[in-house]
Amino acid sequence: MPLVRVQKETVDLATLEPLAAKLARGIQAVLDSRTSGEIVVTAGTANAARYPEWRIAQNPFGALLRFGAVGGNDDLLIHLPGHLLNQIVDLHYGGCGTVPARAKFTAAELQFVARIGERFALLFEAAGFGPARIGEIQTDLLQAGWPKSREAIAVQPFTCEGGAIKPAVISLILSAETASGLSERNDGGPSNDLPRDAAWTDRMRAAAMRVRLPARTILTRSDISFQRLLTLAPGDILPRLLPAQIPLTVAGHIFAYGSLGEANGRAALLIEKMEKEMDQ
Repeated sequence: MPLVRVQKETVDLATLEPLAAKLARGIQAVLDSRTSGEIVVTAGTANAARYPEWRIAQNPFGALLRFGAVGGNDDLLIHLPGHLLNQIVDLHYGGCGTVPARAKFTAAELQFVARIGERFALLFEAAGFGPARIGEIQTDLLQAGWPKSREAIAVQPFTCEGGAIKPAVISLILSAETASGLSERNDGGPSNDLPRDAAWTDRMRAAAMRVRLPARTILTRSDISFQRLLTLAPGDILPRLLPAQIPLTVAGHIFAYGSLGEANGRAALLIEKMEKEMDQ
């Protein structure tokens, strides 16, 4: 939807482009964890607007998350379209992403909004916003106010689409004052990585350690001709010989080798050798 531009624009919106590109990658990473990599997020062109006019132009079904800087006056908003949240939550719980139009969130969707808000707070902190915290979460957009003294805003859109996800726009809302401050902080030149602090790094490392990877063992393999395959019938025997060392594969790569045994009444693999390439 078109936005109403501020008559006297005080922010050089072009300076927000490097920051927007970094945030797009971060937002995609946050949403990927819920959609199994189906979603693609791209940063659009920032616009200058007035908050009341931006708010009235939006579909009222959505979530508005407000973030503040710890120990500072900076704040910003994230607007998440309602239907986009419906689809992401449906995919996360094993659905196909096809959901009927609704005007209210379920309890599961509201819990998801709160969790994703915590992830966004870490993202903004890493992007140079400073230590950030999530404040209120408003699901009635028409009731979501903004200080009149800060009505001059910059709106940074992020388009989300891919797979079952219908194209939707997540909007980052900053006051002109906050946008100017972020621009100045990023004037030192673009970098390949987002600024990080020790606490953020520790949290990301802890989260990475909780990632679950598929691990499997293959007891035996054999090749059989197509002619022989066509002649197979119930009762036929295919000889098999277990290898001395059985490979353990993780995410499609050989991680270790071991021997087949039993533990607590269940089949088990005794690890005897780690794959050298994995040790490096």
